[in-house]
Amino acid sequence: MLSELTLLLISLLSFFLPTQLAFHFNNFQNTVYGFSIDYLIPTLYLTDIIALLIIFFGINKLKFNYKYILYLIFVVINIYVSNYQIASIYKWIKITEMILLGIVIFNTKKFELFKHFVKPLSYSIIICCILGIWQYLTNGSIGGLFYLLGERSFIFNNPNVAPYPYSTFSHPNSFAGFLLVTAIYILQFKNKFNIKYFWFLTLFVATNLILTNSLNVYVTILILLFLRFRSNWSFAFLSFDFSQRFVTHRIELIQSAFKIIKENFWFGVGLNNFIPNLVKVSNTFLNSWELQPVHNIFLLVFSETGIFGLIAFISLFININLPLLAILLTGLNDHYWLTLQQNLLLFTYVVIISRKQRI
Repeated sequence: MLSELTLLLISLLSFFLPTQLAFHFNNFQNTVYGFSIDYLIPTLYLTDIIALLIIFFGINKLKFNYKYILYLIFVVINIYVSNYQIASIYKWIKITEMILLGIVIFNTKKFELFKHFVKPLSYSIIICCILGIWQYLTNGSIGGLFYLLGERSFIFNNPNVAPYPYSTFSHPNSFAGFLLVTAIYILQFKNKFNIKYFWFLTLFVATNLILTNSLNVYVTILILLFLRFRSNWSFAFLSFDFSQRFVTHRIELIQSAFKIIKENFWFGVGLNNFIPNLVKVSNTFLNSWELQPVHNIFLLVFSETGIFGLIAFISLFININLPLLAILLTGLNDHYWLTLQQNLLLFTYVVIISRKQRI
């Protein structure tokens, strides 16, 4: 009975994976340079509640391991060295939630990848894609019921807003990355879908991938296609239009990350503490939108958790599959796989699936 309930909750979480309905705890320290930073605000998502229910009903599947003690010791040390300890505690709770969720899913023997993950996720992806196209046609957010799914209020002519579909995500890039990984699973299970539904789904996903205008995802797709069909390809050089600040901002973030790593090599500056320490190593970030995590998941982990955290993080990619490779490649040029709820949850699913497929 508990197993069936766990599977039902896993399917429900898979469906709600692209959403970000949440309650934000704004009373804690979350400002840098006087700017409120979203990444520092403790947030409880609807998907967190579902994930915690899965953990609660599947807790009997957890077995004691000495590694848990080492993990707890490292977490305490990392929080201790943090300047923004509430933000660090919040993020460690989030990471622990993802670890426990992954263990429960991994140990749920009746878990079926298509039935309990890909199929329910495909239904919500259709909704997200329709919303994305609608936003593009109306030059802004739609509101109403979509607000409950996590759509943020915006208009494209706002200079601080990217003029591409956000759907229910925090940025078009994170939406595009989520779509890319989902598309890989959809293609892998093409024969299990109704053929008309498959092509309908593929058309919507492809349309939104184009509309999001995510260079990172486009380059990743080219790399994946080259790796798949490399015997039939010849190298070609492509030119893209980079704005000057787009380039210099990312370079400055990388340079700052290396400075932080150099000074905090062993344990980092504390999980979720990259932005507060950013202003200590550089004075070039003067606008609120520039205060971001470094756009590289490996440098971000190294900066915040030191060499020990980096080694543990790299181990997640040992059993590499195509979706995990897509996360690795897009993660070299963005941070959303670690910093945004929907992408972090999908990352958790992908890691666990890669390990279950190894068995």
